[in-house]
Amino acid sequence: MVRDMTKGSPVRLLLAFAAPLLVANIFQQLYTVVDAVVLGRGVGVRALAAAGSTGSVHFLVFGFITGLTHGYSILISQKFGAGSAAGVRRAVANSAYIAVLSSAVITVLSLVFSRGLMELMQTPADIFEDALLYIRIIFIGIFATVFYNVLASILRALGDSVSPLVVILISSAVNVGLDVLFVMVFRWGVAGAAAATVIGQACSFLMAVAYLRRFRSIRLRRTDFGLPPAVCLRIAALGMSNCLNQVALTFVQIIVNNSLTHYGAMTAYGAEIPLAACGIVMKTNAILLAIVIGISQGSQPIIGFNYGARQYGRVRGIYKLAISCNLA
Repeated sequence: MVRDMTKGSPVRLLLAFAAPLLVANIFQQLYTVVDAVVLGRGVGVRALAAAGSTGSVHFLVFGFITGLTHGYSILISQKFGAGSAAGVRRAVANSAYIAVLSSAVITVLSLVFSRGLMELMQTPADIFEDALLYIRIIFIGIFATVFYNVLASILRALGDSVSPLVVILISSAVNVGLDVLFVMVFRWGVAGAAAATVIGQACSFLMAVAYLRRFRSIRLRRTDFGLPPAVCLRIAALGMSNCLNQVALTFVQIIVNNSLTHYGAMTAYGAEIPLAACGIVMKTNAILLAIVIGISQGSQPIIGFNYGARQYGRVRGIYKLAISCNLA
């Protein structure tokens, strides 16, 4: 069912809608911590450092994807709020078009330039090949990640924030189980950890497809398909601020990683220990950031609904409420 987010208390609406997203984000970060623990215990500190050293590159590519898909959610929720069923279907259809094109382009570019990006990160020579193998396997799963993000954005735009939580819980359990199997039992090292992540992402995509089939209002027709430049530009513009934010944060992480590499080279422990420690700290910090991201993800569809319905007073109120929650 589509939830009407133009009525009711803004506080209750935001908290009820954002809570499942917040829990999903935290749980998603927790399983990355488990991933690090499995690598550290199952292989060793070098494997942990190799996976950790890819953090900035991973954040750059997948942060860009996340930022772009935010545009889909906002536009679709605006069309729902305006009561335009045809507009919703066209927005969904064009989101699918853009997702196919963007995932193909991002996958090719990521695989081609992965070595150069890891060199830019000044990845230590003794963990370079493991780090490169890990990130390339992760990049193979870009298609599944893009489409899961698109489908999850559509679910949020429809007012469903519980289904993405269920999807994340199940796919996280699959990821952790495969991590233990591939790394601890099969001894596949960083390749096993990366493969477990990709399979978990594929499970997320397939489950999101199953959930979306329940919504009859977005069953597409032939007339819905097309690639209008105005719609594409609108989606890109709505997601661009998030994309630029992710890119800026990535450059900060690159500077930190390079500093750690130089620091490690001047100590008796080498660069692996600082990089591994930094990777663990970044994963822990990501859990805290997941709270802010959850509130942001929860507020965007609600604001989009009310903006489409031209309830601008509620738009301002919910925006201020979301800012206050994040500052608190």
